[in-house]
Amino acid sequence: VNAPMSLETSSTLIAAEDAAVPTRLHQVGIMEYEAFSITIGSNDGSEKGVQGIGWGDSARLGIELKRREGFIVSVASRDGMAVGVGEVSPLKGLHKESLEESEHQLQLVKEFLMSSVEKWPEFDAAQVLSLDGSLTRCIDTIFGLAGIDKLSAAPSVRSGLEMAILSVSSQLHGTLLPQALDANYWQRPRSMTQLSFGQLPINGLITRGETTQTLSRANARGNEKISFQSFKVKVGQKDSIEDALYLIRLKELSSNGQNLKLRADANRAWDMGSAQLFIDELKRDGNSALGAIEFIEEPLEIQTVDGKWSLDAQVAALEAFANGGGFSYALDESLADLAVVHDYNFERIALDLSKAFGGESAGQTGCAALVLKPALLGLELSMQLAKLAQQEFQINPVFSSSFDSGIGLAYTAILAAVADNSPYANSLARFPHGLGTFGMLGGDTLSPPFESYVNKDGLLNVPSLSRALYGLSLDEMRDCLPTYETASTTEEPAVTSTESDSYLATTSTTSGRDITVSVSLPLPFSDGIAASRFTDLPQMSRWSPWLNSVTYLDESPGLTEWNLNIRGVKFSWKAKSEVLANPKGITWESISGLKNRGVVEFEPTSDDSCIMKLKMSIIMPYILVSLFQGMPSVVQEFLQNKLLKWSLEMFRDVVKADLALERGDQELGDALFGAVEGRANALEEALK
Repeated sequence: VNAPMSLETSSTLIAAEDAAVPTRLHQVGIMEYEAFSITIGSNDGSEKGVQGIGWGDSARLGIELKRREGFIVSVASRDGMAVGVGEVSPLKGLHKESLEESEHQLQLVKEFLMSSVEKWPEFDAAQVLSLDGSLTRCIDTIFGLAGIDKLSAAPSVRSGLEMAILSVSSQLHGTLLPQALDANYWQRPRSMTQLSFGQLPINGLITRGETTQTLSRANARGNEKISFQSFKVKVGQKDSIEDALYLIRLKELSSNGQNLKLRADANRAWDMGSAQLFIDELKRDGNSALGAIEFIEEPLEIQTVDGKWSLDAQVAALEAFANGGGFSYALDESLADLAVVHDYNFERIALDLSKAFGGESAGQTGCAALVLKPALLGLELSMQLAKLAQQEFQINPVFSSSFDSGIGLAYTAILAAVADNSPYANSLARFPHGLGTFGMLGGDTLSPPFESYVNKDGLLNVPSLSRALYGLSLDEMRDCLPTYETASTTEEPAVTSTESDSYLATTSTTSGRDITVSVSLPLPFSDGIAASRFTDLPQMSRWSPWLNSVTYLDESPGLTEWNLNIRGVKFSWKAKSEVLANPKGITWESISGLKNRGVVEFEPTSDDSCIMKLKMSIIMPYILVSLFQGMPSVVQEFLQNKLLKWSLEMFRDVVKADLALERGDQELGDALFGAVEGRANALEEALK
């Protein structure tokens, strides 16, 4: 997507510090999704999975995760000028919804947006990027129109749609997502956002069940070693003294020596006594790990009042832990619990957090960080909490993955970079962000993968990653998505046919824009004549007036460049073709631009007749679908019963006219060319 703009609705102006920026309402168009499945393994390079991932029972040692499954969603603006992707990958033990439940909701949204919609969901790109609640309202509208109650909407589905719509909004804004968020979320002039982002520090991860011998390999993939400056270590499933000794050994074995920082994540595993034993062991004389501890995530078990979890009670216990032991803590599960209690309503969540950390308590508590998981909390809510923590509590956020693939990691990284760039963050302690899970994935949804943007010092190149995400669509990703036989979303193909005495067309569609068409037409001349005329590709525009030109390129044999114009929108692509000998014909496949491939064969029926058979697959561009009422079925009908039907019949008549003129029958040739010209004019009218 190179020209972010909208074709619909009226414009207004919003004021910015350096210029008046045009903004307008846009509409949500098509949504599609594709399954992925990635193997996941421990840091030691063995085939065993990762243990103790998630919360509650899933955090117990022995419960193993071997595969990460989910969906990549793609959302386009209705005008087709912008498209964005997101990730929906619920993690067992973290998300309440299953993979199947998430897919069901995705299918409902997809079917609604593919139907004959009377009122398309609208959004203002600038307001969405300001994260003022507009993104949540837009997605609530989509859920409601799709028949999904917002209180039962799966958090993983919500976050995936948020990712895609944020990406679309950044393209409509005309800048990369970090800069677009920086300009709108922090209300900075565009001129101040261009050089604001560089490298983002991220931490490594050592999961439960790993030994100290894996440290030297914990951050290695292939031959490229990453020396993270900070490691998050999962604790809490052994004796707490043993956990402390484990951290001490990790510090001693570290190649980073004095510079390595550690944070422990207990996932609420300890009572106060066990937590105190952990602290006492770390405080023994000569312990090198003591000064390396950044904070401890959720060290204490769930605190309840009258049988119900209580934030006040949880924070009170954590403050007693911090005051008694001298170690800071971080909230993680408590934020998710609070979000559930308040139905993900930011205002109510903020009110409870402000009682604990705001006012006179700001900057005076033992809380070092809020750990924010956008895949669980949602992107907008995560950023609202980040701003609240920085501005009101003097606490910096740490953004953390949920073992996402590269797409989810990319969005989490961008949010982290924007939060670190906050005007309120300069005086606060900053911590590396929890994105080091990529090292345990056996594949990725991003190509090149997320890990390629991380240097040997554990710093993520945010500008390069943002450029890779900008305008990325599912069309570009389909061929490289890692798959597995149990993660299939194959749909039954819809088949329609049109038949007459001379023309037969059968169309099979497997998804909204992925259309396969098979057509045939009897020809009153030999297969040799038909093949020789049809494979002279630069002549194509004679019988396909929607094609502006077809040109052979000198770069490689059989390489051609194609240009077409449909309803004022121009497309181009390069294709590789091969002439067939038996049966005579030609095959082609695009290698850039508009995705399509196909084959034309001429089967002889006599010495002077044959049947022309064409099979073509094409992924219709979003903008082309938008020009046909936003309905892929309308595109399908037009392609099958107008564009191809008339083009094949015009090919038949052009060749008949050429043959008539070649044998001197001027009258017949002129009459046939007149018929061709009439049909071409009709087709051109239909394309306007």
